[in-house]
Amino acid sequence: MKRFILGAILLSLSFTAFCQQKLRKSEVPQEVRQGLENTYTDYKLEGWYFETGQYVANINIDNNTGRVFFTPTGNWQYTIFDIKAQELPTLVDNYFINNYPGYRIKQSQYVEDMSGDNYYRLIIAMKGVAQTEYEMIFDTRGKLTKTNAPDPDYVKKDYIARLNPEAIEYRQKKMAEREGIQGEGISVDYEKEQAEMKKSKKVDVSAPDAVDTPKIPEEVTSAFKKKFPRSEVKSWSQEGENYRAVYDRRGSDAELLMKKDGTFISTTTNVDKARYPRLITKDLALRYPKAKIEKFQKIDYDSKYKRSVTDTKLDTYYYIELTEKIKGKNDKKRIKVTYDKSYKFQGLAGSDDEYAEDEE
Repeated sequence: MKRFILGAILLSLSFTAFCQQKLRKSEVPQEVRQGLENTYTDYKLEGWYFETGQYVANINIDNNTGRVFFTPTGNWQYTIFDIKAQELPTLVDNYFINNYPGYRIKQSQYVEDMSGDNYYRLIIAMKGVAQTEYEMIFDTRGKLTKTNAPDPDYVKKDYIARLNPEAIEYRQKKMAEREGIQGEGISVDYEKEQAEMKKSKKVDVSAPDAVDTPKIPEEVTSAFKKKFPRSEVKSWSQEGENYRAVYDRRGSDAELLMKKDGTFISTTTNVDKARYPRLITKDLALRYPKAKIEKFQKIDYDSKYKRSVTDTKLDTYYYIELTEKIKGKNDKKRIKVTYDKSYKFQGLAGSDDEYAEDEE
């Protein structure tokens, strides 16, 4: 089903300019209009269209423009939101920057579909006029799932060659010389070669050093495997006397905090952008109108652990990080807040909060 929906989305994006027909409200079936009411609330309708056999509603939600697609019977199919490149998740942005130098993002979108597998869609192209466009699809965690773009290794090598063709030509010449003289017993002057290489504008692309994994007590790993026998831990980290496991939970990263004896403390899950509680986003818009949400997490305490803690009331809460530009500076201010399970503001997350981080 997801493959069919994705194909339909790409088809609609390709032929929108040719097949879009504007409609009056009276020309839209009642079932389709009701489908919009059932799908979204607190939206501003900007117009109805008909394209590629589907009814399309142009809507605006909190200053975000979206195109909502329905079947003639009023069944919602998917919604496409245009977003700014600077609003993309950090992992998506980093992947593009690190793997496609010399390219630019021509279009960025966030797509919600009826399967619940929402994703980000980028259209990229090499900088310049009339360059070939490529498509990249990322899941909500920022993982690349589909693309027709060139291989990143080729892109980086090509970028280096275009930046410094002299260095590339020099290396090719030296390789040819080695191959030509190996059978004659003549050695290459290594020191001279290195001196000449230093004069060239060499660009080095190196991989970061591997990060050592902390030693995890057997009680911790055994307790995790017993609770989640089919889940694989992506990474372990130590936080004081506790240990945190990052693992896959129904297609999204989750975190489990445990004591060194294997006792479960809490589970942290990332809240999808499409599922942000509206009461929280409205309150944040009033308190921090210029801030951007960078992290939105839900923390649930283990029931047994809650019963063992008698001096403090532990309950489900939301932890949110926002960034706000500082006027006149390149730095950004990081704001950390919490809301309780009924979406009421609890205040700034202090240093004693187990999820709080140092200010940047």
